[in-house]
Amino acid sequence: MKAKNIIAGLVFLAANYAVAYPMVGDKVEWKGTVVGTDGTSTEVLGSKEVLEQDPTTMKWLVKSWYKMGKWEKMETKYAKKMWTPEKWTTVQTNCVARGGMLEDVTVPAGTFSTCKFTKSDEDFVGLGKHDDDDDGTMTMWMGDVPFGVVKVMHTGDKGTKTIELNTVTLGQ
Repeated sequence: MKAKNIIAGLVFLAANYAVAYPMVGDKVEWKGTVVGTDGTSTEVLGSKEVLEQDPTTMKWLVKSWYKMGKWEKMETKYAKKMWTPEKWTTVQTNCVARGGMLEDVTVPAGTFSTCKFTKSDEDFVGLGKHDDDDDGTMTMWMGDVPFGVVKVMHTGDKGTKTIELNTVTLGQ
């Protein structure tokens, strides 16, 4: 199902709020909806949390969870590449040159400076977006938060999927 793939891709695409991150205990939660072309609406929830860091491999153990309607998935795995303040600075600096737009966006977790970019689905294949049958466009707002994702909207043949950053908890 397209919506599951997009939500899964979004949650897992987000690889890592100001101070310093990633840190053990960093946790973000997203909330949103999938609205079908028939008007039906389904709640979408997701989260990512840094559970530990392995100092010998410099990998982070990250728990990812997402749910759409009755469908749910949780995964815990090590990640080497994480979203960092330095990565955000690079994205912010190059945002406009790479076709994005600097924009403040307000979501339930607050107002954030972001790099907003819109791409067709085929541009996201290999970046967490799976090739399936709901062609359309995806707009992402990336910002200075753990895991980077502030908001995502996908509009396609089967409807609109939107998720927004709901809470940010910084680790210690």
